[in-house]
Order: sequence, then structure tokens, then C-alpha cells
Amino acid sequence: MKILYYTWGEWMKTDVVSTLEALGETVEVFDKKLENYDSDSAFEACLQEKLKAGFDAVFSMDYFPVLSTVAKDAGILYLSWISDCPNLTLSSKTVTNDCNRIFLFDEMLYKNLKARGANVRHLPLGVNTKRLDALLGPLKEDMTYSHEISFVGSFYQDGYRQLEKVQNMPEDLRGYIDGVVAAQNLIYGYDMVSELFDETKVKQLEMIAPVNLGDGYEIASAEIYRDWIRKEVTVKEREELISDLGLLFPVSVATDSLPEMCSNIANIKNLGYVDYINEMPKIFRESKINLNFTLRTIQSGLPLRLTDVLGAGGFLITNYQPELPYYFENGNSIVWFESREHLLDLCAFYLRNDNSRGKIRENGYNIVRKAFSYERLLGILLSSIKE
Repeated sequence: MKILYYTWGEWMKTDVVSTLEALGETVEVFDKKLENYDSDSAFEACLQEKLKAGFDAVFSMDYFPVLSTVAKDAGILYLSWISDCPNLTLSSKTVTNDCNRIFLFDEMLYKNLKARGANVRHLPLGVNTKRLDALLGPLKEDMTYSHEISFVGSFYQDGYRQLEKVQNMPEDLRGYIDGVVAAQNLIYGYDMVSELFDETKVKQLEMIAPVNLGDGYEIASAEIYRDWIRKEVTVKEREELISDLGLLFPVSVATDSLPEMCSNIANIKNLGYVDYINEMPKIFRESKINLNFTLRTIQSGLPLRLTDVLGAGGFLITNYQPELPYYFENGNSIVWFESREHLLDLCAFYLRNDNSRGKIRENGYNIVRKAFSYERLLGILLSSIKE
């Protein structure tokens, strides 16, 4: 199969392209800047010209309606593997185009798109342990650690919190939203926002903050507003959990900007932004405990950060996600927490127990090396479109 791979600068490009080629596919990378996800005449003309060379499919990480439209007109497949959630472009009416084969890492999202009539498959995100092994070397029992507890991720200080931008919000609505955020912050593995933020509250928010994605989209504003709340839960959760941990343990954070409530805690050290390919895996390998706090907009699936940590041979404590038991056993190949107090207790326990940590991280590494390898997952992807 001859595949035109569209890249927007995503981290996974090198691993995906090299694996597709290793599996016997011919791949050419297309990197023209896309100005508008739905319609871009200059981009479309360039893509159409490129496709004249005779491709069987266009491939991208995440979904771009304009790629689907061009692929449909060209009579070829459009393959998209979703790595971000939310991904508003999946609300485009183009998702039901016959040319589409959409692969989703979140099972809840998969079920929603399937109900809309899209051609979808559930496929978790992958990790290239061969590349990471070459960078880091083999796992060793006598590890030398540079960090006690590490968190690599964003606190979303700028441009992420849409609720903060809403002007003239009534005090009763603001108070209700704060209550929903506080309630959801106590629960992992179950989305309460859908139930608590009902249609009455949706209509209240619509009156002061209307949203319109355009005629090419079919999405209820309710889900957009609920994702705003889920994002707010994520922001609060990360700030509060890191602050709580920093009061008890040394915590290394790799982020562009620490929130104020964390910056004044002596135990919390900001490593700044780290490069995904070379620096981030070293932090995962050299930390006694790595932390994952999944974006609450990901309702069931396993985020890329989880496979990144385990693939680098790191020990991981993560929040509970419904899809975790599909692959992992708690306390054997990964550790998950179900409350703030539980997280603090787990960190205290595993910082003291080197042998237990070592066995769990080795088991976790062995699982992702096999079940989450790009060779296996892209093999599933290719087999499914050839059926």
C-alpha cells in the first residue's frame, strides 16, 4: 500500500512512519501547513496534486475534515488515528464519509462515533520500546535515581480554561459549576459531569456564551460546555495533587509554568519544558515514581503519557481509568489511585519499597512492549482496512 502521511508536527510521526515502512508499506510525508481544518483551497490544491502520484490512502494522527473531503474526491481511503480528546473535528459531518477509517483510543468516544454511523475501530495508543531501549539501555535492578516523584505535563495556565473567559456569568451558575468541579474531583473512572450539568444548566450557559462551530458540524453545545467543565476539573486536580504531594515529598515537575499554589512549596522543583524524544524518557526511567493525571475529557481510554512512562521502563502511579483492567493488574504491572488520600499513601509506601517498584515497572514494561507496540497496533490497523 502507498500511503501519504500528513504531519502537523505531532510527536508520534517518526515512530508511525518508520513502523509502517517496516511493515512493508510505502510512505511519503506531506507537511504543508493547514490554515483551516475544514476548508483550505491552497492546501487542497497542493494535496490533490500530490495524490496524482498514485496513493492508496492518506493517513494522519487525529482527524482533519479537509483530508477526508479530498480523499473522498480522489476515491482513496483516509486513515486517522485519534490521539487527542476532545477532538472537535470529530463532530464534523464528514466523519461518515465512506472513505474514512477512524481509529480511537478512547472506547467511550468510539461508541459515540459508531452510533453516528462512522466507520470506527477502538485502538489504543502505542509506544516504540525499541527506540527507547536504544536511548536508555536495558532495564537494570540497581537503578540510580535522579528524582523521587516526577510529573511531566501541563498545568494549562494559558488559553485552556474557557470557563474563565466567560463574562457576566450569574453567581448561581458559577457556584453550581464550582460544585460540579468539586464533586467530579473526588471521583475517578466515572464521569459525573454529564449527569450533573443537565440541559437546564446548558441553556443558562448558552444564553451568555453561545458556541457555533458552523454548518459543517453536528454537535450539541452541551458536550462542548461539559468538556469545558472537565478541563477545569483537570486543572484543579493537577494543582491540588502536586501541592499536596509537595508538602510531604520531593517532587520534580517538568512543565512550562508552575501554578502559584505550587511555586511557593520548597519541595517542588520545576525542571521546565523537556524534549519529548530525548529528555522526557530519561526522567521516566530515572524517577522512583512517575505520576499520570489523565485529562478528564478522556473518559475511558489510556492517554499517551501512560504508555510513554511504561515504555521507558518507569514505575507509574496513575488515576483509575475504565480501560486499565483490559491490560494491567493493579499492584502488579501498574498502580492506580482512587482518591487523593490513596495517592499520598501509595507514594509513601512505594518510595520505601524498592523491590516492589522494580517488579511492577518490569511487568508494566513487558506488557506495553508487546501489547502496545507500534508493530502490533499498526498491524491491526492495516489488517482491518484490508478485510
